[in-house]
Amino acid sequence: NHLIRKTIREHKRIIFNGNGYDEAWLREAQERGLSNLTCTPEAMVHFSDEKNIKLFTKHRIFTEVEIRSRQDIMMENYSKTINIEALTMLEMLRKEIMPAAYSYIREVSETANAAKTLCPDITCESELKMVSRLSSLASALYTKTDLLEKAVHDAHEYEGQVTKQAQYYHDYVFAAMQEARAVADEIEMIAGEKYWPYPTYGDLLFGV
Repeated sequence: NHLIRKTIREHKRIIFNGNGYDEAWLREAQERGLSNLTCTPEAMVHFSDEKNIKLFTKHRIFTEVEIRSRQDIMMENYSKTINIEALTMLEMLRKEIMPAAYSYIREVSETANAAKTLCPDITCESELKMVSRLSSLASALYTKTDLLEKAVHDAHEYEGQVTKQAQYYHDYVFAAMQEARAVADEIEMIAGEKYWPYPTYGDLLFGV
């Protein structure tokens, strides 16, 4: 009991039983004087902080040279991982998702035209709205894909600057991936299931 009380007294500042992902925690952390590092590059840059160097060298775990070397390696690994994921995403977008969207647009358009031919009085309002919405999303996805491709290309300008490059991959490449993903998710919600090239969340959750 004494040890528990002592530990709580000494470390109460970092104990938080609320939602660590909520905006309220960001304010709480700031009030407590705690850092809130939101991505790998932001956290990794502190691996070589003086207090960490003293800790590792004091206990003969790492030398300062080893600490800085490991920091560079972890930064490089982060950049390489995001690069691979971004290139994979570009291939998925260009070769699978956008063609699926275009195929479904063509299917709905042909259905509307056939209905109009059969009965000229039909408005085909729902089909027209769907084609318009999908066309808008497909256009947005095309733009987002180009932006992602440019971000991946520009990341190579930071070769040899491991910290700057890792931060760039987070701030620009990963961010561009998130934006493209958001549009692709919207298309997935609209496109016919047989046109979608990948298993849906429902398939993954209940069909495996």
